[in-house]
Amino acid sequence: MFVRDCMTTNPITVRPESDPLAALALLKCGRFRRLPVVDALGKPVGIITRPDLEVFLAKASSSGIARRQYRVDQVMKQQVVTVQPDCPLEEAADLMVRNKVSSLLVVEGERLVGIITETDIFRQFAAVLGGGTASLRITVQVFNIPGQLAELAGRIASVGGNITSIVAYRSNSPERTNITLRVEGSDRDTLVERLRGQHGLEILHIWDGPACASPQPYHHGR
Repeated sequence: MFVRDCMTTNPITVRPESDPLAALALLKCGRFRRLPVVDALGKPVGIITRPDLEVFLAKASSSGIARRQYRVDQVMKQQVVTVQPDCPLEEAADLMVRNKVSSLLVVEGERLVGIITETDIFRQFAAVLGGGTASLRITVQVFNIPGQLAELAGRIASVGGNITSIVAYRSNSPERTNITLRVEGSDRDTLVERLRGQHGLEILHIWDGPACASPQPYHHGR
């Protein structure tokens, strides 16, 4: 997955010399949280948010607002974090975390072509793992050695299961790895029984309830 798969293309923008009141109206009308600020060549030079505008305008003198003496570049954050469209999505998420921002401006060369937000990334992550669906999701822990994933996939396939998504992540032990899989086409109990035969595999959690139901922890022997 790449940034270009999730970003909003050709976002609405404002210029540095734009009227802050007009920028706020755009935010309210479009129900946006932020607007990129670009120069005449389409290069991003800042970003402006609705809360920042509202605070600024509340403190600004009414005479100055009436005469349009204020500009967007008096309010915008000039330090923007940019990313390329072909950047892997997980790297973009890491970039947000490291820079403590909730959005990235997407550029090709120096020209703005899109924007991606934390909500876009959350939505994609939920889609990958089947969030909002009633599909079977199972989390297991295996030894961190070659062949474990291949055996796991083979055991699932042997009972008619089809893996529709998979995510591996570190466990508390460097010798072990956690894997969450979304599986379709297999009965839960049949699948569990088949997975128990894999040496060193521990079933940590199973979710097979309807969307938005409370997850039930897996208990051995259930």
